[in-house]
Amino acid sequence: MKQFMVVTVLVFCLTGGIATCTEATPKPSIKQKHTDFYDAFLMLLNPYAEKAIRTKYPDRSYSLWNADILSLKRVSSGFSNYNFVVKVKYHTFTGPHNPPEGPLVITFSVSNEVKILKVEG
Repeated sequence: MKQFMVVTVLVFCLTGGIATCTEATPKPSIKQKHTDFYDAFLMLLNPYAEKAIRTKYPDRSYSLWNADILSLKRVSSGFSNYNFVVKVKYHTFTGPHNPPEGPLVITFSVSNEVKILKVEG
């Protein structure tokens, strides 16, 4: 009986006690994080894009699901390091079942406010 107790205590000590199971929370992939930031950035620029598109082409519509950020450049001039120039391509259309009208490229200046620098297309 004494040997059984010694062996049991020894096995218990060597295996680290009672085994516990824990589940790790899955981390989002880098691709998923990129997608979330990408979509959030498009959403923040959306009111300015809508105003620019409605001003130039009042009958056209667009969707954010197929908008593409073409470039994003940090402009380090002046006081702040948080100035950016962003080029976004929006695919516009007129009506739900019509073919696309063509892409529109809008260049934004993003600092403490958002300004539209150029609308091409």
